Amino acid sequence: MTATVILTDTFGNFKDKTNELIAMTQAAGMATGNPIKLQDTTQSTSNTTGSIITAGGVGIAKDVTIGGSVNVHGNLHANGNITSDGSLTFGDDATDNVVFDADVNSHIIPNTDDTYNLGSTTQQWGILYLGATQSTSNTTGSIVTSGGVGIKKNVTIGGSVNVHGNLHANGNITSDGDLTLGDAATDSVTFAADVNSHIIPNTNDTFDLGSSSQKWNDLHIAGNVNAVPVNTLATIGDVMALSIALG
Repeated sequence: MTATVILTDTFGNFKDKTNELIAMTQAAGMATGNPIKLQDTTQSTSNTTGSIITAGGVGIAKDVTIGGSVNVHGNLHANGNITSDGSLTFGDDATDNVVFDADVNSHIIPNTDDTYNLGSTTQQWGILYLGATQSTSNTTGSIVTSGGVGIKKNVTIGGSVNVHGNLHANGNITSDGDLTLGDAATDSVTFAADVNSHIIPNTNDTFDLGSSSQKWNDLHIAGNVNAVPVNTLATIGDVMALSIALG
């Protein structure tokens, strides 16, 4: 091996240095871009193997380009950005963790569709905050899922609920506003339960019970029938008239 080294210090100054073995301040006599070049190709498999081995740290003022892999036995810290052109694996065991002190500035999209979960049955996320995208169908909104949703506790909805299938409640259904049942005469309402309230029309002397072509069957009344015109009673038939007369 041959080398050309130009030292700026005299031999007397050089031999007494304790913190600076070689100082190169000029490129004279050196190949351009190669102030120090090692021809040894020993691979590094630990922090004590390779063509350069140091028991101390290394300070590098400029960029570093590495043709192979980097194995860090301690921590890796970057004052700037970290960019990966390939895949990233964080941790090798469930005891490891990933902490985001920074905001996430991108979408988070799974590599394989319908495969990975967010959380688990034993390790669940807390509160989910989403944007204000309105839902106009079962494929639009802040949350869109091709599967079902299981919710263990209460749900409070600030807008409307549009159910494309059936609506079933194991408990009670209460409405503080108006109720419209069905949007056509082909729809029907079935009472399997008893009615536990009065049925009072919203507008007096306006709505009918039944029609000339769709009549109710028997009318069972324990009390009085008030303010019913005689001609209306006649259309109901003798059976109703007899039931009223008998009380």
